[in-house]
Amino acid sequence: MRTSLIISILIIFFSSCKENTRDEDEREKQKIDLKIQQSKKVDLKNFPDSLKLIDNKMLKGHFNGDSIMDFASLVTNKKNQKTGVLIINNSENNETFVFGAGKEINNMTDLKWIEIFKIIPKGEIIAPDLVDEKTGDILGPDKSKNFTLIGNGIYMSVNESHGGGIIFWNGLKYQWYHIE
Repeated sequence: MRTSLIISILIIFFSSCKENTRDEDEREKQKIDLKIQQSKKVDLKNFPDSLKLIDNKMLKGHFNGDSIMDFASLVTNKKNQKTGVLIINNSENNETFVFGAGKEINNMTDLKWIEIFKIIPKGEIIAPDLVDEKTGDILGPDKSKNFTLIGNGIYMSVNESHGGGIIFWNGLKYQWYHIE
C-alpha cells in the first residue's frame, strides 16, 4: 500500500513537472515571437518625396498577408494637395502603393473625405456593395464577391455615414471594395 502511494505521488510530481516545462517552453516561444514582431520596424526610406504624412492617421499591420509588419497612412500630395492612402510593404524592395492623392481609385482621385481610418482583422469576410444601376440605391453586399482577408484590410469611412471603402491585398495586388 505504501509503495503504491509513493509511486502515485512520484507519477503526479513528474507529470506536473513535464506540464510546467511545456508551459514554460510555450511562454518562452511567445516571448521570442513578440520580440521578433517588435523588432520588425517598417523601413520608410522609400517614402515618396511628393507626399506628406497626415498626423494621427497611420497604421501598422500585415496588409499583404506575409506576416511582416507593413505601414499605411493617409497622405497629402504636396503638388496638388489631394489626399490619399500610402501603403509600404515591408519587404526587400519596400514596395509603395498610392491610392488617391491624384491617382485614381474607384473613380476618385482625392480621398479628403476619410475621417475613420482603421485596420480590419485578417480572416474577416468582406464584400462590395451591390448598387441598383437605374436608381443608384444600395441593395446590400454582393455575396458573389465575398473575400476572406488574407492580410489586414484598411477600412475608410466618414463619421456621420456608413459609406466608405476597404483596401485589401487579394494575393496579387491591392483592391478596393466600396461599402456602405
